[in-house]
Amino acid sequence: MPTEQQQHSVETQPINASGTGISPPARSSLGEGGPEDFLSLRDILIMILRHRRAIFLFVLLATLAAGIFFITRPRQYEAEGYLQVIPPVSLEGRVDKELFETIIASHLQKASSAYIARNVVALLNNQGVQIAPLELEKQIKITRPPKTDLIRLIAEATSADKALLIVRLWVREYLASIQKNNIYAALSQNRLLLKQAQSDLMEKQATADKMRAQVAQSSPLITLSRAVDDRQIWSDLTQKAAPDPEALKKLSAIHIKGQEQSEEYINLKMSMLTTEQALSAILARRNLYQEVELILEAKMALNGSFIEGKLAPTNAAPSAAELYVNTLMKSSEIVQFGEPGLISATRGALKKTGLFFIASLGLACFCAFMCEWGKGLLSSR
Repeated sequence: MPTEQQQHSVETQPINASGTGISPPARSSLGEGGPEDFLSLRDILIMILRHRRAIFLFVLLATLAAGIFFITRPRQYEAEGYLQVIPPVSLEGRVDKELFETIIASHLQKASSAYIARNVVALLNNQGVQIAPLELEKQIKITRPPKTDLIRLIAEATSADKALLIVRLWVREYLASIQKNNIYAALSQNRLLLKQAQSDLMEKQATADKMRAQVAQSSPLITLSRAVDDRQIWSDLTQKAAPDPEALKKLSAIHIKGQEQSEEYINLKMSMLTTEQALSAILARRNLYQEVELILEAKMALNGSFIEGKLAPTNAAPSAAELYVNTLMKSSEIVQFGEPGLISATRGALKKTGLFFIASLGLACFCAFMCEWGKGLLSSR
């Protein structure tokens, strides 16, 4: 920074009026490090004002041209639509904020993908609106309003109907792509569940076969042999003075045989029934997952659409499998919020013209200063 004495020495230098250049800048005699050149603000203003007429004409013509251009330019209409991201809620009712922010960021990237733009362009071309994918990507803006769970889509076009059509088709195609992606995710998850069900089925089947073998080897009845237990007869025999030994021997040899159910057999049978019930439940679950897999594969073959009655019947109840698939498809983490609408947007010609006026004035002043500076350098040689 120059000292006050240096600035005073520069500001008191008279401007060389001869020619178009300025006199060589003052040399400071205070420092010992060599000459230093300085220009005051007054010198710069004088250099610029020498071209005030050219600056005025340039700024006036440029501003008029810009104003005419912005006024005659076709009005741009804007339409907006919203998508709402459903926050993930745990069983305790808590929301994982970090996961929620990740989900929103993922949806912002997916919604801005060229894949969606290509599909929307194909639909627009079918409706008579010719547009390139790159041009369409420039006409739509996808943002997230701060601290919200919404994703905002704004489309700009020369007509209101076209702007609304772009937003509607974009929202529809994005939700369709999410549903199609849900089919792949549900199919992958269902195959994992099917694999686990088949593993459990094999385990329960082996246990059930083992229980059946044990039950087959066990007898449901057991034979019991009991001696005569009649206290009156024994009492009469013992009260006699001389009981007959042969009679007592024959009486003691008499046994009554009978059959009863085996507790071991009953326990094995109950365990086998419990195992068979679990086996039936796993078998039903396996069949359900197989039916769901068929439905999801059919939906993938139909590009995400579902035509009722086109699936081959299987052992599992189709209604239960279809209900399960519909539940999976409806469990989406993003939905459409309201309907797209127009935004009351003006041309903004006055604002744009004012900005262009400031920019052209700055450019003209800079060019005038550089012109005078160059002339001064040439005249000093």
